[in-house]
Amino acid sequence: MKYIAAAVLAVTSFSSVSAQSSTWCGKNFMLNQTVIPPGGQFQLPAYSNEPLVAFRCAPAFRPYLEEDAKDAAFIIDTPIVYQYIQSASLISLPSSGSECDDLGYEITVDISSLPAQKMGYNVTCNATYQAETPSSPTPQYFSTNTSLLYLPDTKGSVVKTDLRTGALWARPADGKGGDFQPFIPQGFYVSFDQYLAKNLSLIDQLKTDGFNTIHPIPPYDNATLFEQVLNRTVELGLYLIYDMRSDYRNLTAVTQQVQAYSSLPNLLLWETAHEPDGNADPFGAARSTYDLIYEMDGYHPISIVLNCEVKCCIAVLRRVQISCSKTHTLSALMRLSRLYGILNAPPTLVTAAVTTVRAAFTISRLASRASRIGLNILGYDRTKTVWSTPQAFGSGAYWNTTPTGPQWAAMGLTSFSHGATGSISFQYPTTTGNTTTIEGTATALTVVIAETVQPFLVDPEVTHETFNVGGVDAGLWDNGTAYLLLVTSFGASNVYVAWADVGLGEVTDGTTQVQQIFSVGQTTNATGLNSGPGGIGVYVAMPPE
Repeated sequence: MKYIAAAVLAVTSFSSVSAQSSTWCGKNFMLNQTVIPPGGQFQLPAYSNEPLVAFRCAPAFRPYLEEDAKDAAFIIDTPIVYQYIQSASLISLPSSGSECDDLGYEITVDISSLPAQKMGYNVTCNATYQAETPSSPTPQYFSTNTSLLYLPDTKGSVVKTDLRTGALWARPADGKGGDFQPFIPQGFYVSFDQYLAKNLSLIDQLKTDGFNTIHPIPPYDNATLFEQVLNRTVELGLYLIYDMRSDYRNLTAVTQQVQAYSSLPNLLLWETAHEPDGNADPFGAARSTYDLIYEMDGYHPISIVLNCEVKCCIAVLRRVQISCSKTHTLSALMRLSRLYGILNAPPTLVTAAVTTVRAAFTISRLASRASRIGLNILGYDRTKTVWSTPQAFGSGAYWNTTPTGPQWAAMGLTSFSHGATGSISFQYPTTTGNTTTIEGTATALTVVIAETVQPFLVDPEVTHETFNVGGVDAGLWDNGTAYLLLVTSFGASNVYVAWADVGLGEVTDGTTQVQQIFSVGQTTNATGLNSGPGGIGVYVAMPPE
């Protein structure tokens, strides 16, 4: 990989042009700074008294390769809504209207007659609705647009996004070949200069802990050591997220990095802007970078990390495929900073305080839910997916406490229950030791996620529901033969949850029908489960024969 070292030297000759300012979420937080409205507030859609249909279509995978051409498919969604979300238009329905509300209908399309090319195809989807009632004899017509990415076959690295589920499909990361398989990325951010450049064995430890993805944090300013890092990740079969946060606004630097690293056998995706919230970064900068990367390399998705409620979603999400939502909230007191010596700074300058474990878990849930809802409003619910970035650190400028292992696990499991399809924690190395620490918990949980949780999350045929019972959050998946139940408790007291209250009404004897795969602070009996404060659990249930 000598060409990689040369590429790193070329890239690091450019100075970073990232915005440098004492802001967070676009808000000033130093006492001597004036209040500047951050801008970019997300606009909620107007309500409608009449039913609307949000007619949408999208290819089942992005990209399709020539080898996929005869089995390509498009997904059709026609949800009935009462808000003017993207592509929603009035529809005349009979009294029930249920026959029009449909999600995930697939239409197979043979695209082999099309030339495979780097440029995406614009596709128009048309639909006709004819109500089967005498009062609605006139057909109604609907139309929407989407994009088809159909690329030439390649021997290089390819990562597909399954738009039916949001999961990624990739060949094995060791570069030895194999079939595309769906998987849920589990990994950590790791500082290159602070940790990896000084201790290459951290990569081995991350693999031993059961993680499948690594996200080195730039700058990557030592070409020789960075080459060693890349080689070791390939040897261990770890997928790599390449981070451009330091250079993404320098399109010359972006060009050189894409040319150098797009052929890496374990390249999972490109990450560009990191927390471009508020007015610290120009909203158009990320979009220009996306356009350039897709022009050069459509074989890998692009991600972005968003951290704040105040952000211009439309501008920064237009071309990105993966939106990572941060949940760095545990024991954070945003009006008290040991680093900056700020105490009781005006709340107009900073964000509100978050000090309790319950608030941290709640924000973890809301971050994933809000991201999914926001994408749906913008019409991106099929074409973009959400990952979580659980907090795995403490003792920083604002964070006084490092999460325990179960607290860290709760943030990740909760995000899966509310739509996340990947989890990259910040940052490694983290707390080591017994099972109450993050690393101690991870060695068991990563296996459970890969072997038990992942098959449900990547299955396009499953149905999914969420429940909240007395402060206990639950996600339920049904694949037709078995159920997956993820349970986390946000409350400060013990809560009893009946199986029927979390969608398992078919369970008549939990001692024989429910298998406890992973649990901390929870016990089960024939009719339900008991959860203590902060309890977490992964369960598989079987319906009666």
